[in-house]
Amino acid sequence: MLLIISTGMMNCAGKGEKRAETTTAVNAQEPSAPLPGQPFPATPPPAPEQKPALDQQVMNDAALNGELAKVEELIGLGADPNDIDQEGRTALMFAAFNGHTEIVRLLLDEGAEVGTRDALGRTALLYASTGPFPETVKLLLDHHADPNIVDNNEHFSPLMHAAAEGQLEVVKILLDGGADPALKDLDGETAALFARNNGHTEVAGLIQSALDSR
Repeated sequence: MLLIISTGMMNCAGKGEKRAETTTAVNAQEPSAPLPGQPFPATPPPAPEQKPALDQQVMNDAALNGELAKVEELIGLGADPNDIDQEGRTALMFAAFNGHTEIVRLLLDEGAEVGTRDALGRTALLYASTGPFPETVKLLLDHHADPNIVDNNEHFSPLMHAAAEGQLEVVKILLDGGADPALKDLDGETAALFARNNGHTEVAGLIQSALDSR
């Protein structure tokens, strides 16, 4: 008996292409009874349950977008919280960048390395310090993130990032956590100058006071 299987027309999502209709000829033999003295064929065992492929980009996207349940699901399926993408970034960095504190907490509890550096030398703390995320910054510091880490290119520190963005509460937490207000970038500028140049006078004053009290 000859079976004809048609796949029909299929659109490729996002590309506007169409897959041409194809047909596959399959020779199907009619089942026959076993010969005398032969046992009936055993029922084949059920196929093992297939787990979905674990894509690092899926993990990073979920962390970036605050999808806690999705991150939990992926970890439950065996995703490694320390996997990196092509730029050396981890899910912890993506979660920290958008201040998703509960995802950061989950990843740390699951063994994410707080001090991992990406291709530019940035850590999760450097990412978190750019935004209004004092709870995330505090959590990372509580897990021994280095408050004086600097990136590879400009030697920007977490305090410099927070100062440039005018993040007063983050600056306070960083200073309390051991951030050095005297650190300078490659151009010789301090965090206080970063704040002053961007019009954040209160932040600049706070950092300058910390510097003067040393």
